[in-house]
Amino acid sequence: MLFSAGSVAHKTPGNDTDVFALSIDELLEVTVEARKVKENALAIPVSISVMSDQFLRERNVNTLLEAAYFIPNIDVTTVGENSGCTHCANITIRGIGQVDPLPTVDPSVGLYLDGVYYARSPGGIFDLYDVRQVEVLRGPQGAIFGKNTIGGAVTIYTHDPVEDTFADGEITLGAFERRDVRMRANLALSDSLSSRFTFTHLNRDGFVIRDNGEFEGGQDEWAASAKFRYQASVQLTAQLSLDQRRINSGSAPSVLAAKNDQADLLVLYNDLVAQSGVAEPYPPLQIFGNAHRSASLGTNFNTLDQSGVLLSLEWQTPQQWQLKSLTAYREFYATYGRDFDNNPAIIGDTQDFQRQFQFSQELHISGSALDEQLNWLVGLFHFDEHINHLTDLVFIGGLYQALESVPGPLDGSPLDNPTSIGGPGNPLNIGLDIDSGFDNQVDIKSTAVFTHMKYALTQHWAVHLGGRLTFEDKMQQVQSDADNAGVILIDRTRHTQGQKNGGPIERSWRVFSPQGGIEYHFSDKQFVYLSASRGFKSGGFNGIPNSPTSAQPFDPEYLTAYELGYKTKLLEDTLQLSLAAFDMQHKDMQLRGGQSTEAGLEIFIDNVGETRIRGIEASFEALPAPDWRLSGNLSYTDARFDSVGTATQVTTDSKLMRSPRWTAALGLRYHWHTAMQHPVKIGLDWGFRSKTYNDVFNTELGAQGSFALVNARISHAITDQLELALFVRNLTDKRVLIGGNDFTEVFGVAEHYLAPPREWGLSLSYQF
Repeated sequence: MLFSAGSVAHKTPGNDTDVFALSIDELLEVTVEARKVKENALAIPVSISVMSDQFLRERNVNTLLEAAYFIPNIDVTTVGENSGCTHCANITIRGIGQVDPLPTVDPSVGLYLDGVYYARSPGGIFDLYDVRQVEVLRGPQGAIFGKNTIGGAVTIYTHDPVEDTFADGEITLGAFERRDVRMRANLALSDSLSSRFTFTHLNRDGFVIRDNGEFEGGQDEWAASAKFRYQASVQLTAQLSLDQRRINSGSAPSVLAAKNDQADLLVLYNDLVAQSGVAEPYPPLQIFGNAHRSASLGTNFNTLDQSGVLLSLEWQTPQQWQLKSLTAYREFYATYGRDFDNNPAIIGDTQDFQRQFQFSQELHISGSALDEQLNWLVGLFHFDEHINHLTDLVFIGGLYQALESVPGPLDGSPLDNPTSIGGPGNPLNIGLDIDSGFDNQVDIKSTAVFTHMKYALTQHWAVHLGGRLTFEDKMQQVQSDADNAGVILIDRTRHTQGQKNGGPIERSWRVFSPQGGIEYHFSDKQFVYLSASRGFKSGGFNGIPNSPTSAQPFDPEYLTAYELGYKTKLLEDTLQLSLAAFDMQHKDMQLRGGQSTEAGLEIFIDNVGETRIRGIEASFEALPAPDWRLSGNLSYTDARFDSVGTATQVTTDSKLMRSPRWTAALGLRYHWHTAMQHPVKIGLDWGFRSKTYNDVFNTELGAQGSFALVNARISHAITDQLELALFVRNLTDKRVLIGGNDFTEVFGVAEHYLAPPREWGLSLSYQF
């Protein structure tokens, strides 16, 4: 568990609280909503990391992707499994995560903004400006948060309007022509009505340059939000939140890591066109010594148009119960694509177009009884979602035409009864028409009832129990085709209802997710807990089916976890320490499995894997001396496959994707007092990750070796209103991958997605 200093003493206009003047007890009086009600983070039996607005500001952390390097046992990437997306959130906690933004597969870690579930990966990476707090909850959170939280939940809370009137802003200039503007204003419109507005514009060039002068990894984004808070009475509060965001940037930064000009499909294509003369053979692939140069000329786009509205109501009933209602609507249109061969030749090009609409309603009520021995919560949740997703895949462009252009089958068999590819009209050629389109429409309805209670047995002992019953219905309509052959491969839509292998694919589930545990409080400064929980990741559909066999649904995953934790304050309340050990069993994993059919081996997602994950986490926060603050964490995770069933890409010796065995971080803060009115604030942060595999094949070319990342920041308040900050990220200029894959055997290319190299920035903030 990691707590960020300043969670209760954050600086806002008119409040210049010095966190170094606080005791560790005051400093770590962190309030969280991990169980839907406000509680002290040090007193709840949950493994949690909390990052306040001050934590984010002191480290110049602007996104969850940047913050993840300093949080134990979490991995965040945007690119997932070969998407090229820059704004998609693919989150893994304790070895459980999502590796593909394909919307027919649900995430394993829930992302929430102000209590509203972000159901899809696109748009999940956003600027954390005006964020009050980020909470990272580990392990299954199914009892409270519901489906798709078997890895945990990330909950982000923005600042609410307050009764004061003030404004501030920040300009940041830096490497790669960075030009960021952030502004916010809080306006008291009347005694009972207040408002808050934010605006950000983020702009910078990319750091990977293509041969045609285009960049990858840049940013062109703006976002705006508005909140209106109405205090109808002491008991009743209503708040309306609106947000809008747009992105128009290039593809995720990628380079060719290795090449193989003798790859199977490259050799086949070159032989065919040499025979027929219908096209030129592929020239040797270009690879550069410059780590940030690409020969790519193909797809290079990432766009997002995202908006949402939230109405929240809070009412304290006459019985002193707390009732809260969250009514939300969100939608986005996202596009992303990439040229995965990083060369002029059209060996691989992927493009995704995704549109999503969601409506959610949550209502819960909480209270206490028996002289506060019993604290309870009950709630209802409903979620309705519609998704349109179009995927265009082009691999070895022109291969189908080349096969059609040769006189007959390559093995010499007759064209009217072929046993090999090749020849005009040969039906076997369609299998190598890898220029395909997949059109998915997915409809989801999910309804749940949940409850949680804590009962104090004695002054020291307490038990907690909870559960959630979820009813879910899903429907997929999918059409896929081989574009060059002009053949429809799959048509599972409403207009084919009643036909063989036709009609929508539907599936329903009813799942109960329990949670319980016991805790012993030695005093108000230390306690130990043991908990057990079970959660599920929703079932789904194969989003890129090319046969009736692969056009089928798969069932939910289930994860059962046991956790033993300890939290305490030591050394006259100058040190806070927390420990957690966990043992998790992950069953019915959704992996790509193989099934033999008349047409050969079919590959599709199915419930075919089981893993056992064990580990330990430790974190601390300390005030070792006046003007000094130290924090850190360490985690160890041992993840093993117990079974892989018919999975085709893993064995029981495989390592889980994006799951380093070790993660660690250290943070140092020092206030240097000089003759100036305000101290100079110095911060240094170090984050470590052991070796990480970025693809299911565990290929070494796609792996990220162990590395340490160092960030530094120095700031000074020149006046009470004006602050200047200089920061450097990736101080030692490490080459860090956010994704990677190896297709050298088949397609001849291995791809690396890159995190930014060393970059500096200068920020000027002013409080009006």
